[in-house]
Amino acid sequence: MRLPTTRVYRQQVLEGFSIPALIHNGSYFFVDLDVYENGRVQCWNFEDFASFQRDVHRGWVVLNIPDGQAISIHGLGNWRINQGQWQFTKQTFIAYVERLIRELNPKWQNIYTYQQRRVNGVVVGESGNGTVYKKNPPASFFSARIDGASLNLFYRHEATYWLVQVTVFADRLVQLGRLETPVELTMTELEQLVSQQVVVTEVPLGTRVRVHGLGSFMLEQASHVVSINSKLLEIRDMHRTLAGEPTTLELCRQAYKDYLEKPTLSHKEALRKAYERVPEHLRAYVGDMDTRDTAVRMILHGEQEIEGWSHYQVAQARGEELPSINLPKPEEE
Repeated sequence: MRLPTTRVYRQQVLEGFSIPALIHNGSYFFVDLDVYENGRVQCWNFEDFASFQRDVHRGWVVLNIPDGQAISIHGLGNWRINQGQWQFTKQTFIAYVERLIRELNPKWQNIYTYQQRRVNGVVVGESGNGTVYKKNPPASFFSARIDGASLNLFYRHEATYWLVQVTVFADRLVQLGRLETPVELTMTELEQLVSQQVVVTEVPLGTRVRVHGLGSFMLEQASHVVSINSKLLEIRDMHRTLAGEPTTLELCRQAYKDYLEKPTLSHKEALRKAYERVPEHLRAYVGDMDTRDTAVRMILHGEQEIEGWSHYQVAQARGEELPSINLPKPEEE
């Protein structure tokens, strides 16, 4: 006989470090790996320390990019590089990550061993993305954690460009990290550095970019770069998220929903304003994974916008029946 029970759960906080590396998944992607005290390393895979070592040895996690290949930096751009100078080998990087874990966990206790979980035959994965934080006050044992969120930008210091981690915190302060000495700023000071072209998204081609803790390389050709103004809008949205407020993307999704439920001219105008406030590089996320922002652009700019939809273009190239997106016409109020 089983006695009555009450279900409970708890959440465990694991300390860790975030360090730069590269993922080779067809192309080369710059990433920050989250390394935790229980030996787990978030490298898109999130299993255990033995799995991380295998990912390094098989070339999933890499520590250099061959000259002439491109680096993709999420949310920032894509560049062909040359004259790379790199800090780690496979062996030295694994040893470095192990030292970080031992710094957090000197006795190497409670090290996690991965066991695959399946639900109804489907492998259940787990996200290992950590939350960036700082302590307040910094030196106190009982310091409160102030959460943050990060993105990548370039920072010019004494004629040298660094790929920095820009972290915005819930107290509205900003830190330029991935430097020997992090730089603390207010949002106003960050905007001033942007206006002075000290913090940028575009670096002159032929310039060497340094990544503290990884290496350096020359930028030769850009295939895609996000504008600095779009990144500033994204930073402001990160502040909104940390403050528990809706982002411009979330407000735009609500405006799109309002229009579909009641397709009036005023709702169309509200959708236009909301869409234009979204950082340009994030507008594709207004819709679902298939249509992206195609439906919104059709509402705002006309039905011909469907011709830019990837599904439409593929069907057209194959001579197949063209897909459609049915949207209500705006009504007079």
